[in-house]
Amino acid sequence: MYTQITCPNCGTPYTAEIHQIIDAQRTPHLKQQLLQGQLNVAVCPQCGAGGQMTSLLAYHDLEHELFMIYLPQELNIDEAQREEAIGKITREITESLPQEDRKYYLFQPQIILSMKTFMEKVLATEGITPEMIARQGGQMELLQTLAGADKDVRDHLIEERIDEIDETFFAMLQSFIDAAAQMQDTDQLIKLTNLRAKLMVDTAVGREVEKRQIALHKFSQEAKEQGLSPQLLFQHVMANREDDGVVEALVTAGASALQYEFFNLLSLEIEKAELAGNTAEVEALTALREKLLAYYEQMQNAQQQVMVEAMATLDAILAAQNRDQALMEQLQQGHIDEAFMAVLMARMSEAEQKEDAAEAEALMEIYTRLQAMSEQQMPPEVQFINDLLQTESAEAQTQMLDDNEAFMTAEMVELLDRLMGQMGEAGQEELSNSIQSIKTQIEARL
Repeated sequence: MYTQITCPNCGTPYTAEIHQIIDAQRTPHLKQQLLQGQLNVAVCPQCGAGGQMTSLLAYHDLEHELFMIYLPQELNIDEAQREEAIGKITREITESLPQEDRKYYLFQPQIILSMKTFMEKVLATEGITPEMIARQGGQMELLQTLAGADKDVRDHLIEERIDEIDETFFAMLQSFIDAAAQMQDTDQLIKLTNLRAKLMVDTAVGREVEKRQIALHKFSQEAKEQGLSPQLLFQHVMANREDDGVVEALVTAGASALQYEFFNLLSLEIEKAELAGNTAEVEALTALREKLLAYYEQMQNAQQQVMVEAMATLDAILAAQNRDQALMEQLQQGHIDEAFMAVLMARMSEAEQKEDAAEAEALMEIYTRLQAMSEQQMPPEVQFINDLLQTESAEAQTQMLDDNEAFMTAEMVELLDRLMGQMGEAGQEELSNSIQSIKTQIEARL
């Protein structure tokens, strides 16, 4: 539902959408918004001020038989209003379910007065316990303290709280480093990078993380130079097979090369060991093959499920009376991704081959609409680069550059450098060269 709000900062009246019921199975996107702190957030369109709105909130999870209602004390509602609100929400949730799913727990919702408790119960359905939340809170506090501590305090804290410095801690540290880099906070970036370097030397977990990073860097460099292949992945897996963590990281990074040819190479190694009578080697390599086959099967099942879900999303959009609205809803729920685009392109190709004009037109309409949405969300400088790359001639490109002096900046050159790096890593040399040409022209104008 929508509610009218007057901005406390600038007095601008505006409407904001507010959700009072989260159903873990029927509206998983609302659950994600809740967990990300983005549910029922109002932002003033005039000044940008805003925050979380105070509202009654119900959560239902059929799988875990959990039904609870958060009643903020700030609402100041009396007993009669409270009972009426609880009864209304209970009826709404119960009536939305088929008869066989209307179980006893629905008629006794848990009444929660603290958002902290409410969130802990939702997180518990994800396997995240209050102890885990408390531990991560402690790790965050430790990281923030270490980032600003002098050498003596830092060394003491590392020694005293070494058990808290695990892979989760290193992931938090990396996110801090990334944020400092994005904000161009050089002082903080240097402190955090130095802290990471020290932890990689002084802690067992850090040494494992460093070993993994070195192995992955070497693998990615060779893949960039030679191209990713089953043979290359096999070489690196064999070189690191004693370390399960490194092997797992390698096959995750090179998942597309985990093919029949890779397993054939591994089988040949097992045969060599058998011929040499090396029983221990045969057992070790066979165990490795079984583990990687299980990973491959899991990966294939996951990919298949993703494609099935993408197909269902496309079918839902095609069947909708208002396709624009359906497309926007799916976009907001995060269902429009690379898998969806792959399915869309495949269906477009199939419709053309079958000469199904009606479906081809409907699919093209969706594709065109997505392109328009994508362009609307692009920053102006990215849109400008995109337009330059799509120009039909060098003369037209030159004219565009002449007509858009505002984009002739050092920041644009930096953006083009980043794009060239990304295109190079993706193996798109032709596109990288086109971006280089644009960069050269902008540098000449600077």
